[in-house]
Amino acid sequence: MPQPTNERSLGRRLLTSLIGAALALLLAFVAAHYYSVPNLNGAARDNPWLERDFCFALASSLLALGVGLHAGRAPVQARVLARVLVHVLVWIAMTIALALAWGSSVSLLTLLIAPSHAFALLRLVALGRAMRAEQLFRK
Repeated sequence: MPQPTNERSLGRRLLTSLIGAALALLLAFVAAHYYSVPNLNGAARDNPWLERDFCFALASSLLALGVGLHAGRAPVQARVLARVLVHVLVWIAMTIALALAWGSSVSLLTLLIAPSHAFALLRLVALGRAMRAEQLFRK
């Protein structure tokens, strides 16, 4: 039997998730601002793991994953294979769309940013639907 939901707690979770998603998106734009094409001459001047663009992209990706996990704590629904398949296909489509949108500005880091942001977006939509359903149920 599913746990009863509270509209206030869903609203609070949606608000914190939206703020986190906005911060993740801001970090992705900062990563795009600092992005520089990798130097492939074999002699790295600095540690590539400490470059600003990579650090901001990693922070953005981790924050987006955190937002997705936080938003995904919505009421448990029956996990049917068809439903999971639809979610996976939507996630892949959003990943491709975000990769096409960010591909020119962050190139290789798009592979880090796009999937996590697509995951967060998918979970935010599900949380928004749960919030709306709760509001309609209360009326």
